[in-house]
Amino acid sequence: MAQNSVVAEGEEMNTLLSEYLNIMSGDGNGGENPGEPDEPDTTPPNISLQTSSTENTITVTVTATDESGLAEEETYTYYIDDLQQGVATTENTKTYTGLQASTEYTIKVVVKDKFGNSAEETAQVRTADPVVPDMGDAKPNPDQDGPEYGTTTEIQDDEGNTVVIPGGFHLDADSGTSVEEGIVIEDGNGNQFVWIPTGTYNVTEAVDNDGTKDGKLTNNLSRRTFTSTGSTEITASNGDGVVQSYFYGEGDSRSVASTQIAAFKASASPKSEANPDGSGGFYIGRYEQGTGNVCKYNQVPYVNVTRDTAKSQAEAMYSGKNNNVVSELISSYAWDTALNFICQTNSVGYTLATTTSSSYGNIGTGSRKNTGVDTNDDYSKIHDLLGNCWEWTTECSSDSSYPCVSRGGYYNRSSYYAASRYYGLSTSSSGDGISFRSQLYVK
Repeated sequence: MAQNSVVAEGEEMNTLLSEYLNIMSGDGNGGENPGEPDEPDTTPPNISLQTSSTENTITVTVTATDESGLAEEETYTYYIDDLQQGVATTENTKTYTGLQASTEYTIKVVVKDKFGNSAEETAQVRTADPVVPDMGDAKPNPDQDGPEYGTTTEIQDDEGNTVVIPGGFHLDADSGTSVEEGIVIEDGNGNQFVWIPTGTYNVTEAVDNDGTKDGKLTNNLSRRTFTSTGSTEITASNGDGVVQSYFYGEGDSRSVASTQIAAFKASASPKSEANPDGSGGFYIGRYEQGTGNVCKYNQVPYVNVTRDTAKSQAEAMYSGKNNNVVSELISSYAWDTALNFICQTNSVGYTLATTTSSSYGNIGTGSRKNTGVDTNDDYSKIHDLLGNCWEWTTECSSDSSYPCVSRGGYYNRSSYYAASRYYGLSTSSSGDGISFRSQLYVK
């Protein structure tokens, strides 16, 4: 009996050992799929995105799960707009900075697991609209200048128009509170400029004189010729081709501003998808330039200056001193758009463009005046545009011997008016009846 017991135990041990070996070799019944090797993981991760944005940033947070575990390197690859150029990282959160406000971006994230399986998720995210302070915050009361803006800032006037105030400037105490009245900015040295809107802008019922009565007027950035009848009809030319037989725009290679006008037009035009950096307006000098290269009230006009010197002096006002703006000698685009603006927003209308009467400005009186002192020539806070001195511009003449062009009325002759173009001037021409005015645009 004892011997039989020993034999039975041995056989039982052999049976257990055999089963163990079968299990280890995959031939037994101890596995889920006996006799078959384990299959690799081919299931991609599960992912979801959460996004948030400010005016200039977008933050993406990724939630990802995977049974086998996520890859330990280059786990997350982030893309923005350019879906071919990604940034790989192990971080599940990424923030994009320096973005445009009010702009939609495409965000894509690709996630990998340990076996190389990947999954992606895409989201459309729009940056926030800029916060626009109203005019009341900018201009506390009519007897005190507004605060200086340290950086370029958009504000809104009383009619809901957006106005761009460059960094380093403030609203002058004399500024209107709506575009139609004339928004006046001033630098720390007292030089003053007036905002000229481009595109469609809001006006009061009293100024809405285009027949639509919808509270809006349109003032496109354009070269123009004005009718001599004083009617509201004008001829606009967005291009640089010839007007009045002799005069070409700044886009023509003969103009001294041919390499500059594109940047001015891009900034001064309304903001759009094609022109995201547009300001919807620009500034011109409130006055003719005064002696000492200033734009201030009651100054002796800066005369006896050639066209090229006027150009260099206008550019010197802020070059190397204020990185928020560019100052230049006024162009035909700026002159005609500004003149159209004052005709739109003043009760006299388009008479202002072609009048030769001294009742509207210092035209044909025979006596030159200091800047801004002619109370007749003050329209939407812009002075001296109808008369006093001729003013140099960057428009060019087709006469190669006399390529320089001046604009405006003239104190010593009664046949010139605000819309006038005069070309019999060479690069050496100057005199005590020719001054200039600057245009200013936001970078």
